[in-house]
Amino acid sequence: MPLHLTPTSFSRRQFLGSAALAGAALLLPRELFAAEDDTHWALLSDSHIAADEKLIFRDVDLAGHLHSVIGEVLALEKRPAGVFLNGDCALKDGQEADYVTVTNLLKPLMDGKYPLHMTLGNHDHREHFWTALDKGAAHPVESKHVSLVESSRANWILLDSLDKTNVTPGLLDKDQREWLAKILDAHTDKPVIVMVHHNPVPDSLLDTKELFEILSPRKQVKALIFGHTHRWEFGEKDGIHLINLPAIAYPFAKEQPTGWTDCFLQANGASFQLSAHDKAHPWHGQKKEVTWRV
Repeated sequence: MPLHLTPTSFSRRQFLGSAALAGAALLLPRELFAAEDDTHWALLSDSHIAADEKLIFRDVDLAGHLHSVIGEVLALEKRPAGVFLNGDCALKDGQEADYVTVTNLLKPLMDGKYPLHMTLGNHDHREHFWTALDKGAAHPVESKHVSLVESSRANWILLDSLDKTNVTPGLLDKDQREWLAKILDAHTDKPVIVMVHHNPVPDSLLDTKELFEILSPRKQVKALIFGHTHRWEFGEKDGIHLINLPAIAYPFAKEQPTGWTDCFLQANGASFQLSAHDKAHPWHGQKKEVTWRV
């Protein structure tokens, strides 16, 4: 499953061990991540952290950008129920020391008792990630990081599109797709938001066609959230909202912002608001309201 660091009264290692015994790798009940309001979530992506916390890459202080985002999340007047970090946690090839630095930078979230859910991107290394952050729990799909996180207004399904480290295209593969279909068919009672690192086009996510063959006919699927392209952008396919999260680290295109996204789930949709690092950026504070397909 994607890594879940939780603010429980027992240690993270105890949680992961208990989750494995209880089969919680497949389903993470919302009670475990309870907050005053579980309709509010912080969406982060593409932190690209290196072992060297002082590294400047593409003229960006990478650790400084992540530190700034975490500070903004902690300072929110309305506390989010949890934080998602959607892949490319590490800079390039997911070295073990990269994840040590990632863990140190994320520690204020845990100190503040914020649940944290992490997925993997093409610049991550699955085994190094597990080693540094505690492999611990069982995995419902062998060698993949998948899970479902419940909240009162939506179920979040987190997928693993990491195929080969530091190779651009991603792949879900047959076993993960079969798991996705089964978990969707078992959860039809509320909207579903799917999160994956790679953008859903065939030259980026190699089994995009097969993914939408699963998502499109299952009307409870309302949105697909992804990163990878370092863009703040919205689209739609088959009535499913496509939400592209900006990178924390650096943009590929000059006009694109870096930062994070504040998400509020509503009865029939959601709002997504950009918090850019550059508060003078014309898109900073931009809010997108979406309505779920019927």
